[in-house]
Amino acid sequence: MLPRRTLALCAAVTTTLALAAPAAAADRPLRIVGARADTALTQRWQDFGRRPGVGWAAADGTYSTPLPSGLVAWLFNDTFFGPVRADDSLPESAPFTHNSAVLSTPDAKHLLTTIAPGLPKHPQSLVGPTPQSPGTPNDHWYWNGDGIVDGGELQVIEFEQAPTDDPPPFNFAWTRTKLATLDPFTFRLEKLTDLPSAGGVQWGTELMRDGAWTYIYGVEGDGFTKYLHLARAPLGRLAGPWQFRTTNGWSADPATSARLLGNVGSSFGVTPVGGEYLLTTFDSGLTDTIHAYHASSPVGPFTGGETVYTAPEAGNGRYTYNVAAHPEISPPGHLVISYNTNSENLADLYANIDNNRPRFVDLQLSR
Repeated sequence: MLPRRTLALCAAVTTTLALAAPAAAADRPLRIVGARADTALTQRWQDFGRRPGVGWAAADGTYSTPLPSGLVAWLFNDTFFGPVRADDSLPESAPFTHNSAVLSTPDAKHLLTTIAPGLPKHPQSLVGPTPQSPGTPNDHWYWNGDGIVDGGELQVIEFEQAPTDDPPPFNFAWTRTKLATLDPFTFRLEKLTDLPSAGGVQWGTELMRDGAWTYIYGVEGDGFTKYLHLARAPLGRLAGPWQFRTTNGWSADPATSARLLGNVGSSFGVTPVGGEYLLTTFDSGLTDTIHAYHASSPVGPFTGGETVYTAPEAGNGRYTYNVAAHPEISPPGHLVISYNTNSENLADLYANIDNNRPRFVDLQLSR
C-alpha cells in the first residue's frame, strides 16, 4: 500500500499526459540532429538511490508509465535496496527483489517513493517470488516488460524466468509471458493472466497506444540474433485476443507472426513523434551503440538504423543494454531515452551500486 501522503499527492496532481497520435508525416523526414547524455536526470536517479533508509538503490528495466493520478510509475526489474554507504557501496545483506516500481512527478523532476510490498526492511517483489539474494535464485521469477494503463487498470507485461546451468550472470532463460493487472493507486496485484508464448516471441517489450489499438512489440531470438515482431489489441482488451502482424496483413494465429526487423536489442522503444514512429535500440547482443529507425506506420517498415549514441560505460566487465523511450517526460522537439548498465561480476555492483543505475540520453529532433 502507498502511504497516505503519497495517495494525497496522487489525488492532487491533475496534469494530463496523453500523447497525441501523429498526424500525416511531413514532406521532410524527421531527423535526429543531436544526442547528449542527460546528466541532470541521471544524477537525479543517482541521488534518489543514495537517500538514507531502505528504498530503491539501483535496478534495471526502467519502463515509465503515466498513471491516472497524473504521476509516472517507473517499472524496474532486479532491484537492490539501501541503505547505500557514503562511497556508493552496498552491503551484501541489502534487500533484493526481482521487480519494483518508483513513483515520480509527471516531469520526473521529483522522484517520490519506492513501491514494493512487504515490511520496509523486507521488501517483496511486486509480482512473483522474492529471492533470498541475487546469487540464490527461485525456481521461477518475473521480470517486467512494458506497462500501460488499459481499461483503468495498470497492466504490466511479465516475463517468467527460470534458472539454467549457464555461468552467471546469464544463468537464466525466459519460459513464458503473463499479464499482471495491478491497481494503479495501491499497486496491489489483482490477477496474473497467461499471454501468447509459443513461437519463441517475448511479447510486450514495448506497448504503444495509437488510435483504437494498443500495439504490442515483441522480440524473437536469443543471444546475438533478435527480431522484432508486432501484435495489436483493441483498447481496453490487452488480455486478448490479439491480432498478429504477418508479411501482408493481420492474423489471429501467432504462428504467422512475421519478422519485421532484425538486429534489435532485448528491449527497445517505439515512439510516435513528429508524424513518424521512431524505434531506438541497441544491436542484438551486448553492444554500446544505440541506433534509430524510422517508419510512417506502427507496422513499419523501419528503415535507417543510424547510430545516435555510444554508451561510455561499456567495457572492463561492464555492459550496457535495454533501451526504453520516455515520451511522457520529453519536451517538444526532444525524446528522452534510457539504457541500463550492469557488470559481469556481482561483486562490482556491491562495491559501486551506481554501476547498476540507469543512464539517460536526450535526443534532439528536427525536420
